[in-house]
Order: sequence, then structure tokens, then C-alpha cells
Amino acid sequence: MIESGRRGPAGRVVLAVDRDERIVGVGYDGPQVVFAGNVASVDEFSRAFAHHGATRRMIVASRPLVERFWRRSRRHFLRPSAIRESQPVYALEPEWLRADIESIGDVGRATIDEADELIAHSARMSAGELGGDPNRIDPLFRERAETAIRAGNFWRCRVDGRLVFQCHIGPVTVATAQLQGIWTPPEERGKGQATRALAGICALLLAEHRTLSLYVNAFNVRAIALYERVGFRRVGEFSSILF
Repeated sequence: MIESGRRGPAGRVVLAVDRDERIVGVGYDGPQVVFAGNVASVDEFSRAFAHHGATRRMIVASRPLVERFWRRSRRHFLRPSAIRESQPVYALEPEWLRADIESIGDVGRATIDEADELIAHSARMSAGELGGDPNRIDPLFRERAETAIRAGNFWRCRVDGRLVFQCHIGPVTVATAQLQGIWTPPEERGKGQATRALAGICALLLAEHRTLSLYVNAFNVRAIALYERVGFRRVGEFSSILF
């Protein structure tokens, strides 16, 4: 957000500075609460971000910082719908990508003509993770997905015309691009297609971005195995609190 110069919906970027005016933390105060910095900055964020706690949708940061923040500010928030205590962070640098994985099918950016199918699968993924009816797609959910598709941020793989894999790019910085929405339709699983599709997409993305990154729930062992087969390496750990 800082690099792009844009603001999130009803959100602000906040800095924590020490007595010498040095930046010791940065946070996003919006529908999602996101922050990084030293312990003192987290204590300041826990006070500054406590207002309107009932309107938050998610808190996410490195695990020790989330735990500290939550201990100090939980009374200001609604009861969480889910707490993801451990979410390993993975990165992929060009030299880590497995070169021996064969390409598969038609790998590339999705087009708006594919939007209905991609959005339906995204809704299935969201419902499996957060609950809800995958057949009832919120108009804002559709709008955001269509915007991402038109921007060239959705990627997919087809084999004989069938959609076998999809993902999209979320936040992008000079340092990395974050992969999100990584999904293989249940009927296409167990065939080795996700490994080959993800490797092919990553090879194309690494021609555009210095590195790739993602984070995943620790209990999703099948997804972790997929990422590690492609060459991703663990570099950190997040936690998320969802409302």
C-alpha cells in the first residue's frame, strides 16, 4: 500500500516512532489490522487500533506480535470466528524453483471470459475455509475477483479444456509478490497436476517479480507438501484472528 500510494477502504497506514524519531513499527488500521515492528510499537498499536474493534474482519502479523497484541486488546474486539495460531510463511526465489518439473496443459493468465468458473471455485475455497454457502456469491466478492482478473492477476491451468488449478496475486512490492487463492478442484486432485501447474505459473511470475511468497495454515499439510515440492522454503510464521 505504501509503495503504490493507495489507501485501503476506510483504512490508514500508521507509523510508530521512538524518542529519536526513528521508525520502529508500521501498521495498517482498517477492516484488516496488519502490523510489524518491535515490542513497543505493538503495544502502541494495541492502544491505537482498539477503537471500532467490532468492525474488524481480521488481525494478521507475525505470530509473536499477534499474540502480544491480542493479550492487550482483545476486550475491544468481538469474539473471533477462528484463530489460526500458526501460518508458516513460504518464499520462492528463482534458483529454488524445481527445474525438473514438467510443464502441463495450458498455463497462463485468466481472461474475463473465465470469470464465472474461477469465481465459483474461489467461493468454494472460501466456504471451505470460513464457512458459508458457496453458491451465494456476494456482489463485492465477485467485483473484487473480476477486477483482479482484468488486472491480469488471476492465473490458471487447463488440461483438455478442464480447469485443474488456479491462484491469484495479492499484495505486490519491489521485494515480492504474494500468491493467494491457491486451489485445485477436488475432482482434479491426486493426479500430480497441481505441482506441475503451480511450477509453470511460478516460472512465469518469477520473470516479472524478484521473489514469490505465500502463507498457509499449519494444519494444511497437503498444501505445504505441494509448495515444498515446487521449491518454496519456509521463512517465517504468521498468525491470524478472524471475525
